[in-house]
Amino acid sequence: MINRYKIYSELNFGVAKLEPGIKSFEEIFQLAKDFREDPDFSKVHFQLNDLRGCSFDFKLSKISSMVSLIEEYQNLDNQKIGVYIIDKPFETAYMQLFQNSVKYKRDFCSTVEKSYNLLDLKISFKEFEKLINI
Repeated sequence: MINRYKIYSELNFGVAKLEPGIKSFEEIFQLAKDFREDPDFSKVHFQLNDLRGCSFDFKLSKISSMVSLIEEYQNLDNQKIGVYIIDKPFETAYMQLFQNSVKYKRDFCSTVEKSYNLLDLKISFKEFEKLINI
């Protein structure tokens, strides 16, 4: 398994998933950049970022670089909400600091069920589970 993403244009939905394990800032940044450079990125209104099983190995000061990346692509960004599934306390704190730094609606949770409810897509939970299993 590798870091990956998939965009479902017909649903205005995108999924980014990091392989479990220790993650450097560069890995996370590259996946975020690749996602934004996809020709269908502007069609994404709802985004799920699956960070379950990931441990971050970078300094908090790097968060400003991620915020800058998001701002750089803001004219292509049509997201109504971005949800992060995170299952570790330290990484949750990082994401909270990140979310406080961006202008866009972001939320986080620790379960697939909660992410489904937060995103409020017009598909069944069973279909949602299939789509995010990339």
